[in-house]
Amino acid sequence: MEQFSVRETTLRVALGNIAQQFLRQLKGDTLGGIIRLVATGLPAGLGSYVSWDTKLDAKLAAAAVGVNAVGNSGTTNRLLLGILAGSSFASQLIGDASLSKRPMKRVSQPLAKFGAEIALSPAGTLPATVIGQKLHGAEIQLEVASAQVKSAAIFAALEAGSPSTIIEKLPTRNHTEIMLRQFGADITTEADNLTIHVQPGQELLGQEVEVPGDMSSAAFWLTAGRLRESWLLMS
Repeated sequence: MEQFSVRETTLRVALGNIAQQFLRQLKGDTLGGIIRLVATGLPAGLGSYVSWDTKLDAKLAAAAVGVNAVGNSGTTNRLLLGILAGSSFASQLIGDASLSKRPMKRVSQPLAKFGAEIALSPAGTLPATVIGQKLHGAEIQLEVASAQVKSAAIFAALEAGSPSTIIEKLPTRNHTEIMLRQFGADITTEADNLTIHVQPGQELLGQEVEVPGDMSSAAFWLTAGRLRESWLLMS
């Protein structure tokens, strides 16, 4: 199998997405058509080792065209950063206008300690280009109390080559740890409810999971129902 550098892989992903955007505008059969994309202004040595910053240039990440995959879901975006960091491919996460204003360095910086390579916009926001690669274990202390950031770190730690320790600033929701243990992950939490140990290499097995209703989403409809006497509320 032909091997490509991370920058060339990212470029191929970007150009492929550009081609997809172009094809969506065409009408009729495109069988046999050829699309040629030429990228200019790239650094010399693309596709081979050069003495250059090992981090992907943020301008290239911002220029890569992708699909609005995460919409307005900050949880989806932050968890995917941890999952994709240890993958074997390059990917890009793009959100809507609102999500694209939210800070993402609070996730990318802890993941970098596992060896993750994530390029954000110059403002530290989406789009985020993730160069999946082999991660290593680490001991990290989270600077923000966030269950989303902690969960992203746990997902990355599960893909690492050695054990990891994640120390929270304050205790946060532990839904991720509980569910991953149910699937077979080796995750332990110390008595302080702040220190989490992750042992990678466990085989995760499918489970039957019953997901309860999301009251935070239902609250809008419940409130609207109370305002309209004609609406039937079910308990």
